[in-house]
Formats: sequence, structure tokens, C-alpha cells
Amino acid sequence: MLLTDLFRFNPLNLLLTPKTVVKSNYRVTLLLKNLRSVIKSEIIAKDPDLETLAVTSVRGEIHFTGIYRMNWLWISRLVGVSAVHYRVRLKPVSVRDNKAHLRIIGYRIWDTKPRKFDFVRWFAKIDPFHKKKVLASIIKNAPKVLSLTGLQWEVQVNLNYFLDLVPSIAGKIEIQYLVADNEDVYFLLRSGTILKPLVDFFGPEYLRIDFLEEDSDLSIPLWEASNL
Repeated sequence: MLLTDLFRFNPLNLLLTPKTVVKSNYRVTLLLKNLRSVIKSEIIAKDPDLETLAVTSVRGEIHFTGIYRMNWLWISRLVGVSAVHYRVRLKPVSVRDNKAHLRIIGYRIWDTKPRKFDFVRWFAKIDPFHKKKVLASIIKNAPKVLSLTGLQWEVQVNLNYFLDLVPSIAGKIEIQYLVADNEDVYFLLRSGTILKPLVDFFGPEYLRIDFLEEDSDLSIPLWEASNL
């Protein structure tokens, strides 16, 4: 290292959030709050035990929250637990072949009724059964889109399923990066074709498309989508 380089070196850079350089020419925004009716009809309505499910995003994380009914489990009936709150925190870690990988970085369940001793919260710490059951209820109703990978607690989202629904763009899009923030999910991608058919098919209430300069690099922290 040259002496001049040494003087320019800032040790604080080692502690800063790493940035990823993305060469993309489109940003597609998925408006999560407008998906409530779709989630209700396509996932919640298909599972009698899944009472509610909300999907939100904040600072690089996607959250699944809701209420799950437990009347079918004998031990729940024994201790008087009819339903539980759950919250699953997922962090996008990579996108390969238009399949997004979300790592489960947090999971909590607790009784819907306030109690001095929350048996559900305690039991969930020693037995992951509830975690598997809630995740299975969400994933099984969208098998063409959601799946658990070979890695422990990683969810794969097959985005090709949605792209293939629009023949004019199928096979012409490379999703490079995914950012979750501000109640939305942002997809940075490259495509040699116009993406308007995506909005025409799914609707502007769910998707927004922005064109990015072809020769520009976007340096973004994992969660700073608002700075794009």
C-alpha cells in the first residue's frame, strides 16, 4: 500500500454497512399494502387455522404477522389457548435465476390472551413445532411461489411464476436485487423489453415501474430503497 493510500484509509469504513453496486435499468415496486385482498382470498381463505396474515416491510426486512388458531391441538385446549399471535421476520439475502431467498432471522409466537405466565411463549422456545406449523400453513397454499430451501429456515420465492404469466416478457427479465422497506418491496432488474405489460396484467394498484439510466450504477445499502 502506498503511503498516500494509507493516509486516505478510513478505519470507520470497516464498520459501515456494505453497499452493493447494482447495474439495473428498471425498478419495479410491489405495493404490499394493496395485497391484502389477494392474501385473504389466496392464502387465508384456504386454511381454516390461519385467522389473519399481514405482510409488511421495514429497513430491509419482510414481516409476516397475524393470528393462528390452535383449537386442533390437544395441549392448547388443555391450557386454554385458542389462538396465538405470530411474527416472522425475513431478510432478503440473494436472488438467483429470478428466485429470491429470504432468511428467517426472527420468529415469535405468544398467546392472544394476556396472562401472567405465557405458556405459548415459553413452550415455543423449547419446541420449534409451532414455527413449522405456521410456516407450513402459509407456504402450502402457494406451492408454486413459496417453498423452504435445503438451508434451515430459508424461504424461496419463485418470481418466475409471475413473470411467466405475461408471455411477452417471459424469459426477458433478470431480477438482480431485492430491497424491502417503507411497506413496499423493490426489485432492481435488467430487461431488454418494455415492462408495461407487467402493469397491464397485474394492475397499477399492485406494481409501479420506474426506468433507470442504463449506464448508471446504483450504490444502495440493503434497506435504503428510498434513496434510489
